[in-house]
Amino acid sequence: MTQPRTLLVIDVGGTSVKFAASVDARPQDYVRQFSSVALREADPVQALASMTRQVLAESGLQPEVIVSTVPGFLDVDEDRVLFAGNILALNGRRLASELCALVGLPVVLERDAVLALIGETVAGAARGARRALGLFFGTGVGAAYVEDGRPFRGAGWALEIGHMPFKGAGRQLEGMRKDVLEAYVSGRALQMMADRHGVAIERVFVERDSRPALDRDLDEFVRDQAFAIGTAVTLFSPEVTLLGGGLCEMAGFPRQRLAELVQANAPYAETGRPMQLRWAELGWRSALHGAPLAVQAHRQRQAAAV
Repeated sequence: MTQPRTLLVIDVGGTSVKFAASVDARPQDYVRQFSSVALREADPVQALASMTRQVLAESGLQPEVIVSTVPGFLDVDEDRVLFAGNILALNGRRLASELCALVGLPVVLERDAVLALIGETVAGAARGARRALGLFFGTGVGAAYVEDGRPFRGAGWALEIGHMPFKGAGRQLEGMRKDVLEAYVSGRALQMMADRHGVAIERVFVERDSRPALDRDLDEFVRDQAFAIGTAVTLFSPEVTLLGGGLCEMAGFPRQRLAELVQANAPYAETGRPMQLRWAELGWRSALHGAPLAVQAHRQRQAAAV
């Protein structure tokens, strides 16, 4: 089966929608970014189609396939978005088939965390790892587990860790159940903390030393991250644990402290296994490295289903 040479890759996030391209499995320099607000204020698929047309007109790209991330639960048909907590208007939409009909190109969907982790195993910090667990802390919280290049999916939407029941302190984010992990360790949760302390979110970790109350809240935030990571490590026993997402890239983010807490709260001492904790290197561009493999795997699944 001939693989497409040119892919248009769309990274749909809670804050922004980024467009880029891969040609012969090599990421290109072209990048175009839009605000995710457009997906909330109008029909999200129509808005995404409008962005796509604009990108194709501006860039001159002639992709054979579009690969788009999904920031949430994706149905087993690889078409219907079951639930996207940060872009609720996508819920229930058959994103692949609807977008295909609007732009005239085949569309392959993949969970954002899966595409990010595959990209890191191909060209990033998880290169060479046969069994890799990735946790990504951004606007939401995503996770994926890949073994020999194949993502673990369970019965469909496994490892939507941001929706994991957590802590029971009564916190709730708009559009989501009470007391899920995202209410405690996501970018949305951090924004609420920043607002409460009157600090710009990009400076919360920088200013913690001069604000004792903020420092206490951030210490709890990082401990909660460590508990979530330790839980996932215990369940999947990965060879490599990869941490990434926009929060981990913020100025002053306490990477060393988080690593120490993960070491203390995952069963490394009991098992005698060393902790292989790595930090994502590619950012959102990991999707560009993962996209060709996602298309290949999608086509294989389609062929097997015939």
